[in-house]
Amino acid sequence: MRLRRCLASTAFLVLLGSPTADAAPAPTAPAAEVPAADGQQVELTGAPDRIRPAVPVEVTARMRNTGPTPLLLEPEVSIGGDRGIAPEQVRLEVLDPVRGAWVLRPLGTLGSTSLPLPGTSAVPETSGRLAPGATVEFRLRFTIAANVPTQFVQVSMRGRSHSPSTGDEPRFTRALAFDAALLGPDGSAPTRPPLPDETRSPSVPDAGPDRSGGMAKTFPTARRGDGPTFNLVGVPGRLQAGGGAAEFKVTFSNDTGRIIPGVRPEVVFTSGQSPITPGQLVVEVYDSYDRGWSPVSLQVLTDPANGRDAHLAGALTPKPWDGQRQLPPGEFATISLRVSIPAGSPVAGGDLAVLAGGAAPNGVGPDLSSRSDYQVLHVPNPGGPTRAPTLRPELPPTAPDSAAGQRREDHDDTFTFATVAIWVTLAVLGATIVHFARKNRRQGAGTPLGPDA
Repeated sequence: MRLRRCLASTAFLVLLGSPTADAAPAPTAPAAEVPAADGQQVELTGAPDRIRPAVPVEVTARMRNTGPTPLLLEPEVSIGGDRGIAPEQVRLEVLDPVRGAWVLRPLGTLGSTSLPLPGTSAVPETSGRLAPGATVEFRLRFTIAANVPTQFVQVSMRGRSHSPSTGDEPRFTRALAFDAALLGPDGSAPTRPPLPDETRSPSVPDAGPDRSGGMAKTFPTARRGDGPTFNLVGVPGRLQAGGGAAEFKVTFSNDTGRIIPGVRPEVVFTSGQSPITPGQLVVEVYDSYDRGWSPVSLQVLTDPANGRDAHLAGALTPKPWDGQRQLPPGEFATISLRVSIPAGSPVAGGDLAVLAGGAAPNGVGPDLSSRSDYQVLHVPNPGGPTRAPTLRPELPPTAPDSAAGQRREDHDDTFTFATVAIWVTLAVLGATIVHFARKNRRQGAGTPLGPDA
């Protein structure tokens, strides 16, 4: 009997302290799946293709649940522009169907606001359940202030989404947006930025085929984050110092299925272990509205761990991205850069690596929420030999992965110590079981107990 109790206690302790029991909590009932996109419909009617300043625009939005499961609905509307529209420059009103009156709904700092669900409540609710087959309708009226510059306006209607890790009930997350041209006081329309595949004359000065070319070497990073997907396109494998500028592109797209409220594209350069300063290279960005190149202000990033100044970072703020505009789901954007290395720069004779990424709006430094892979090129001296790039660049000191890596290492160390402690405990328990088993056999056989009993 005592042996059975001991074995049961041992089994309980093993389950309680084993790595499997610690890492895998008891299973719970699976959460209901959010219906597919075809179970959530958003319809916008009355959307204009042109808007005049200070003239109200009325739009009707309908949100319909065609799936079999009730959905939690938190309706939200956002209004922004590709050249920057402040929330106070937009007057948004919602029609109260009970009173038949327009109710003012101020926009928040991100240019969005929640909408009251139609009902008879004295205090309007901004969330509720949308039954299968049910439809809710909103009539919106917005006015853009007269002092807003000519640009394209984006209006989006959606159900607010929450992190899937919260374990909440299924939500209505479908969104629909439209663009409209905000006309100038004289009726002139804004100029649409060039499309990503639109061709134009090469930048001047051009490095020329004899001073740049080949393909840069890709060095993967942990690319994915909670922001857009970034890529670098057309980075050459070599760029001669003093030989003009080479042009390439930064592209980014929204593959998250939700509106990204603000994007601040950045570019980061590193020469590896050696210090790098802004005067060692020249970076320019093309402004598709002003049709010209503008210098990018670069700042040195100092690694606090070793004091090394091996990275340069610069924010890319050409229009329409100078206002940190919204990036709707599925949208693809591109920014053109050109880089030149002055003659005599310390970078010459070595390698240079570049990556692009997106920082949070109003953030400080390259705290990139998502980023591209590194592209590495060689910088030969004038008339000097060329070779394939060999640099293996490190991430910027403020990149989030460095902290995440440290957390992973700390977790691994904790797990190792816990595992050793568990196995030691199991060994002691095993020896105890053997001892009691021998003692029970001796008592059952009537054998006098030895001194070790």
